[in-house]
Amino acid sequence: MQRVYFLGKLSGATHKEAAEVVRLAGGNVAARLSASVDVIVVGDENILKQNWNLWNDQLDADTREAFEKGTLTIISETRFWEHHNTQTAGQTAGQTTGQTTGQTAAMLPTLYTPAMLAKLTGLPVPIVRQLQKERLILPVRRVLKLCYFDKEVILPLKIMQNMLAAGFSVPAALKHLRKVGRHKPENLQSARIEGKSLIFSSKEGSIDLNGQKLFAFAEEVPPESVPETRSPLAILDSIFSPETVPNDPVVLCEAACELEAMGNLQGAADLYRAALAAGGANPIVNFQLAELLYRQGDLSAACERYFSAIELDEDFVEARAHLGSVLAELGRDDLALAAFRGALKLHPDYAEVRLHLGLLFKRQERFDEAEEQFQLFKELMPECKDIEDYLP
Repeated sequence: MQRVYFLGKLSGATHKEAAEVVRLAGGNVAARLSASVDVIVVGDENILKQNWNLWNDQLDADTREAFEKGTLTIISETRFWEHHNTQTAGQTAGQTTGQTTGQTAAMLPTLYTPAMLAKLTGLPVPIVRQLQKERLILPVRRVLKLCYFDKEVILPLKIMQNMLAAGFSVPAALKHLRKVGRHKPENLQSARIEGKSLIFSSKEGSIDLNGQKLFAFAEEVPPESVPETRSPLAILDSIFSPETVPNDPVVLCEAACELEAMGNLQGAADLYRAALAAGGANPIVNFQLAELLYRQGDLSAACERYFSAIELDEDFVEARAHLGSVLAELGRDDLALAAFRGALKLHPDYAEVRLHLGLLFKRQERFDEAEEQFQLFKELMPECKDIEDYLP
């Protein structure tokens, strides 16, 4: 039975009405915010309009620790009502066929890892992580170092992707996304390019980056122009400018991220290596370099970097999962199985690992075991319509 706490003023119902929804779903509402709750629902009236955050650092130390450990989840009120409606529809359909609906899982939305978000939006994983670092998107759950996000973050990621495709540099795109973040996500629907201007569609019509409403018959405030794309040489020159600290691994990694977004994989890989040389062994940088090497098709080198990341941080569950996938591609099934099992020992509900483990079993013609893993994946990803959509 899940314990739910409603944080702040709700816009869709009173707290009493929302508590009745939870009770009918088989849960109960906590009287106070504490580390023992399972789900925190943040009222829409309590979400600041100037950023994408679902919550505003209102957790005490114990509750924050529980969130970091992955024992509680934070969702927005909008997401809560969406899943209540989905649950209600599912129960109605189930009653007509004599089926029952799982009440515990229905309270929570489908959550996405950075790798899944990258696949959904077309952004490189380092860009997704950069937006998280800038607090333009925030995870709703953490398990060890693995972050989970809900669908609230897909819109800002899509806007970021559109800006990069239109010629924004990564720093410029981040700057403009902070401006866009003043608007609540549900009020922004899409982004488009008109000439060299970036225009956003909202429920209120078209707006520019400053939130100025634009009219078809008059544009008194011209939309902000798209800046020129930075060339790879300009990015490299900026690293060695007089204002830049020489051999700063943070600067090197940020430049690598920008080069990767431009498709310069070799240049990005070289900068990640330079960051390791400048800052010493680092599990995150080794992981990012492994991802790049995989994209370049150098699977053996990618494996070595994943191994290095795990040696530096045994709880790096994402590195274990990705290592298993690469080992499976190399046909080293025993090692791949060990990597997957190591990841599941740390995080049994890691959906992507269940999927890839099922594919490994299927290739080995262990069909019953494969079907078991596929079923577990579908339970963890209830919105999954087709397993093929989640394959690399």
